[in-house]
Amino acid sequence: MTQSEARAACRENYTDLVTVCSEEENTALINLINSKAWIGLQRSDNSSKWSNGDEVTFSNNVTVTGSCGTKPCCAAMKTDRSWESPLCTEKRNFMCYKQDQTNSSYHLITENKTWYEAQSYCRKNYTDLVSIRDQEQNEEVKKEGMKSSTPFWIGLLCDDWQWAGRGRSAYRNWGNNHPKSSPENCVKLVSGKLYSVLCNNTGSALCYSTSLHVSEDRMNWENAFYYCKKDNRAGLLHIHTESDHNEVKNELRRRVSLGLCGWGLDRANFLVSGFGLMGVIWVPGPTGWEGKSHNFHCLSTAVP
Repeated sequence: MTQSEARAACRENYTDLVTVCSEEENTALINLINSKAWIGLQRSDNSSKWSNGDEVTFSNNVTVTGSCGTKPCCAAMKTDRSWESPLCTEKRNFMCYKQDQTNSSYHLITENKTWYEAQSYCRKNYTDLVSIRDQEQNEEVKKEGMKSSTPFWIGLLCDDWQWAGRGRSAYRNWGNNHPKSSPENCVKLVSGKLYSVLCNNTGSALCYSTSLHVSEDRMNWENAFYYCKKDNRAGLLHIHTESDHNEVKNELRRRVSLGLCGWGLDRANFLVSGFGLMGVIWVPGPTGWEGKSHNFHCLSTAVP
């Protein structure tokens, strides 16, 4: 199939063309195909995203979008602790972070790698490349960065590639000399690497499916409760295990452009609850999507 035919088939029979969020997912996909197949990455408008999926709320007065022309740009902290936006393929030291149950710790790695290589290293050995959401966190990274006498990568990426469903995954395991410029605007997975190709090429498709349904309309809790009972849907989501929790996070990351869980919202009205006086709203937090408890009346007409 062509890329458009492949995506139509995935949407009809499953959920969409696959979004790749990690090296572990990439490895699992390699085991499904003999040679190459379409995935859900496609050229779009320039946009900035943090490696770990955090919303971009802080840029330290540097313009990353479009500053490298048609090639991907990534942010680096300079020796004077301002930011710059060189090509992602340049080699720099880099800053990882490690997230535990209570806080984050920062780790400067004094090895020269491309931004993509640094991302892979941080994800394998720590949590991810560091993201910076405000001035206070910027100061913490600056303090740890004083150990470096050269600029180092942080986790901000700007490119013109977008996943199906407009997910915010910054996973980019490009093959050598890729991505190519337009019109090679669609992507195939080939032996674990991403290659940009013409969209009217043909190939197999890697689809994903989920048991979760995310509404495309905003609604109060009462309407959401009855909506989730219709059309063979089983009801509002219940989370019983860590596996359930991770599935929700991954699905929201793949589908963040929907009105109910847009990353730009102060509060995302994705409801997680049984029928009762206590409900939970899924919101973007400092380390990803978090469940926040809110009190409801059972038949409330508005969500607090």
